[in-house]
Amino acid sequence: MSRAQLSSLRGDCVAVLGIALLSTTVAVLALTTARGVVRQDAISYTTEFISGWWWLAFLLAPLPATLVRRRISTATVAAVALVLPQFVAASVCVARYRASGWSDGLEVLSYLHPVLLTLATGAACGLAAVARRRT
Repeated sequence: MSRAQLSSLRGDCVAVLGIALLSTTVAVLALTTARGVVRQDAISYTTEFISGWWWLAFLLAPLPATLVRRRISTATVAAVALVLPQFVAASVCVARYRASGWSDGLEVLSYLHPVLLTLATGAACGLAAVARRRT
């Protein structure tokens, strides 16, 4: 392997690890700032097992698309690195609901967040790939 190839590979690894770190940070932030079960008054409660910070992950969706110009395989790995921590966060959220006794079956809708993030990231990467071919 030449020095240029080794340097490019190193840069790709750093980019993928950076995206994974950012995504994991968003997931941990959302899980740690969730309030859990909070009593509002004598008969009503609110439940929050993952906070609204979770939506910040959508701001990271364009990051793998920026790597399409370098290599499509790197962008694919970066997309997985972005989405995987969000699926783990959804699993933790579902587990929290079930462990607390507030489970009603609808908590599995938590998985819509990472599924939509996957679609948004894929769309961003697809648009970047199309733009790459046209230039």
